[in-house]
Amino acid sequence: VLDRFQKSSLPSCSSQKRLNISFRMRLLGASEDQIPQPFVSPYTGRTLKPFIRRDYESRPMKLKLLEEIRSKCSNTEIRNCVVKPIDYSYVQPQHIPAINAICKEFFWSGIDVTECLEYPDFSCVVLYGHVIIGFAFMVPDVSYNEAYISYLFTHPEWRGAGIAKFMLYHLIQSCMGKDVTLHVSATNPAMTLYHKFGFKVQEFVVDFYDKYFPADSTQCKHAFFMRLTR
Repeated sequence: VLDRFQKSSLPSCSSQKRLNISFRMRLLGASEDQIPQPFVSPYTGRTLKPFIRRDYESRPMKLKLLEEIRSKCSNTEIRNCVVKPIDYSYVQPQHIPAINAICKEFFWSGIDVTECLEYPDFSCVVLYGHVIIGFAFMVPDVSYNEAYISYLFTHPEWRGAGIAKFMLYHLIQSCMGKDVTLHVSATNPAMTLYHKFGFKVQEFVVDFYDKYFPADSTQCKHAFFMRLTR
């Protein structure tokens, strides 16, 4: 399934356009003046709200650090500025460049999640302000009565606050009645989270990530194939 998210060796017109996107856009994933709006899913025809959830309570370590820095600032305007919520939303085109850049840094090169725009109902992008701090994607029709979680990621500086837990919950709820499957690295601590949600190991796949990681990579190339039976 992951092969469908790999870029082809020859750049298409759309990929050429992405090459011209500014560094700011790759970093933030959206411009400051963009106001989230409802939009219609091309997959289900449903009108999707601008936000899945707006979390004003969670305090990841990164946010605590930002608040401490703000409290020490001599500038009154900065010190008294309103704390932003952690926003959960459906994937939209402006998110793609930043997510692809994150995938290259934390997974492997060549990942392009543009396809996920075709079924945004089965996605979750997490932002603090306009900065993407996490995302999760599911392929809803990988086979009959089965959906597949392709990517689930929270930036290391924002972990420990339940962000991945909520994203996983959202994906599972979005395809009620279907089995949910995924591959996870044999050394990934996310195994604990998947077990809590009821996923069971069905197979140990040797060298599953071999064709994605560079030959000199020290990351574990073996994976567990897991299933949540409904």
